[in-house]
Amino acid sequence: MNDLTRNARPATNRAIARAGLALAIVAAVGAALLPLSCAKEKPQAARPPRAVSAMVASMKPFALEAEYAARILPASQVNITPKVGGRVETVLARVGDFVQKGQALLTLESGDYDAQYRQAQAALQSSRANLTRSNETGQESQLLQAQANFDQAQIARDETQKGFDKTKRLYDGGVVSRQQMDEVDARLRGAGIQLEAARKALEIVRDKSGKQAGEVLSGQVDAAQAQADLAKSQLDSTAIASPLAGHVSWRDVEPGAMIGPSSLAFVVIDDSNVLAEAGLSDRSIGFVHRGMSLKVSIAALGGRNAERVGIVERVSPAADPRTMLYTVRVAISNADGAIRPGMLAKIRFPIEARRQALLIPERATFTENGLDYVIVGEGGVARRRQVTLGESDGSSVEIRGGLEAGTLVVTAGQEFLADGDSMVAVE
Repeated sequence: MNDLTRNARPATNRAIARAGLALAIVAAVGAALLPLSCAKEKPQAARPPRAVSAMVASMKPFALEAEYAARILPASQVNITPKVGGRVETVLARVGDFVQKGQALLTLESGDYDAQYRQAQAALQSSRANLTRSNETGQESQLLQAQANFDQAQIARDETQKGFDKTKRLYDGGVVSRQQMDEVDARLRGAGIQLEAARKALEIVRDKSGKQAGEVLSGQVDAAQAQADLAKSQLDSTAIASPLAGHVSWRDVEPGAMIGPSSLAFVVIDDSNVLAEAGLSDRSIGFVHRGMSLKVSIAALGGRNAERVGIVERVSPAADPRTMLYTVRVAISNADGAIRPGMLAKIRFPIEARRQALLIPERATFTENGLDYVIVGEGGVARRRQVTLGESDGSSVEIRGGLEAGTLVVTAGQEFLADGDSMVAVE
């Protein structure tokens, strides 16, 4: 073997090695690509239809609405003040108490009023007796009786004058109220009237016939009856009762305090029903009428309990000159007692006449590049449909173009659908 042959053999071996390596690489790549080529040849499995929520678009009554702020008021509220003045004896109700109609709230010291009533009753009985004797006796007896009546009236007038003078001094010193001063003055005037009547009766008996004297005595009976009735009314007024059933919402009276007819003692509210009061613009007022049902939302109640239904109870015929708004009151049942006067509410009022419109849920629509779309179902296949939207009430939207009544519209799950996908409506 010559040197040339020895030098050529390693080169040949290297060439053979390179060729073998190339063949191995080609074989490996071929083996790796073989499953891929087989996978391409295997047919793809069909995707199952997507389940979506859908509804059929239909024509429904529709009216555009607006939300107005409102405040809650009690159905009835009564400010309670005494008919007569005096010192408070007992207080029988507290703020928050529920009281029945006619239930006593407070009492005043009644001693003075009871004495006045008994005095008036005695005067009435005396007048009636005088009238009876006048009818049964002669002129002489009438004269004696008339003189006695005059003397009695004179004594009563003098005693009343003394009481008036004493009260006047106390009033000037700031000890007694104006109401007490007025009451004493009224009694003095009444005593003066009785004295004058007795004087005239005595003159008639002296100068005229017994028949005329009897007429005067009959008038005295009537006057005495009126005084007795007044005294009884004042005595009864020392017990102050609630004029309605409800809750005491305010009280400003304590035992031992002096109060008069101008003193606000209690406020009682009937909150078994409440009123939501709102001010409406002239755009809305024409579509509101008594008796219509409206939705009222009271955020303070929270949850589902916040939504109530009310009935329009009153619509103001004219706008408030200060706000130029029309007052509307909506009555709401408050049987559970959850609604409290003073809470804030919102009421949805119509702002256009009710009409028929093609409506779908607003959530069924979506916007791309400034255009509005919905997904409709056509034979189990999802199709994108461009639509023209109208007014919305917050939950439903009016369709003015691009959709016909009776079309199946996807309302939930449309974000997972592409045009041409299979779909199945579950509701």
